[in-house]
Amino acid sequence: MHRPAPLLLALAACHPAPAHDLPICPVLVTAARATEADSRVLPPDLWFALLAPGFERSTGTPASDPRDCSQRPLLAADEPTLPARSRTPDDLSFGTSSDGALLVWARLVDYPDGSARGPVVLARWVAQGLEIRGVGSLRAPARRVRLHLERLADGHPLLIAEGESCPSSTTWPSGQATSCAREAVLLPLVDQRFLAADIIEGREPPRPARLRLDDRRELPRPGGGVRRIEVRRRIDLRAAPALHAAIRIRDCSPAAACDDHLTLVDARPLELSGLTFVTAEDPWQQLLAQQTTP
Repeated sequence: MHRPAPLLLALAACHPAPAHDLPICPVLVTAARATEADSRVLPPDLWFALLAPGFERSTGTPASDPRDCSQRPLLAADEPTLPARSRTPDDLSFGTSSDGALLVWARLVDYPDGSARGPVVLARWVAQGLEIRGVGSLRAPARRVRLHLERLADGHPLLIAEGESCPSSTTWPSGQATSCAREAVLLPLVDQRFLAADIIEGREPPRPARLRLDDRRELPRPGGGVRRIEVRRRIDLRAAPALHAAIRIRDCSPAAACDDHLTLVDARPLELSGLTFVTAEDPWQQLLAQQTTP
């Protein structure tokens, strides 16, 4: 990995702000008058070093026990990961909030299901360099990532990380695009920390707040052909937070000609209670149960 001219990681300013307004990671990027703050461009290896102390910039490898910039451990002990590899610029993703702050996710480890984990931060450029105003450990789908910071109706900040999960067994023929499941992970921002949350759908038990945004099933039909059932979901926080779903059912003949059988639209209110999102039962699961019941 390319190593740029040395830069200094320095503690925050000599005249600190009140304690409640201090950045959560007291590091700034400085070089003379922090020319990076003027250009607002950092090389990828420096981003990794800032977000994950101990990252070896010359080899692109994270520390054996990676931590975020506030020195909290990033990995759970019981998560089986893929073999370690050198990280590249493709392992960084960026987004912006509505007020111009920067979201950065540095993926340090990979998982067999096509997700990755690493530090995610909310950063702001200041005259002296870069301030970290939010930090956490994010595990999310690792391909075609989109990061955005939204606000719930009560003003509570919420990170939504969208991406595609491509399991390690997925093959990628040369020149041929492969479709992978798109998912969204929800992380509330509480006191400058992005915290893992759960979701409860109807009477289902709590599970991590990771939502499948698209799904598709094909069920065999008597006499040949299939019934194709597809769902597209989206998260809408513009007014009352809700999960929207559009479900389409088509009957397809053995010759692949398809006729629409049924189209459904649904909106479920989404509430955050503590660190748990609560919503109604998923109509997709209800529909699948009906379609597969003899």
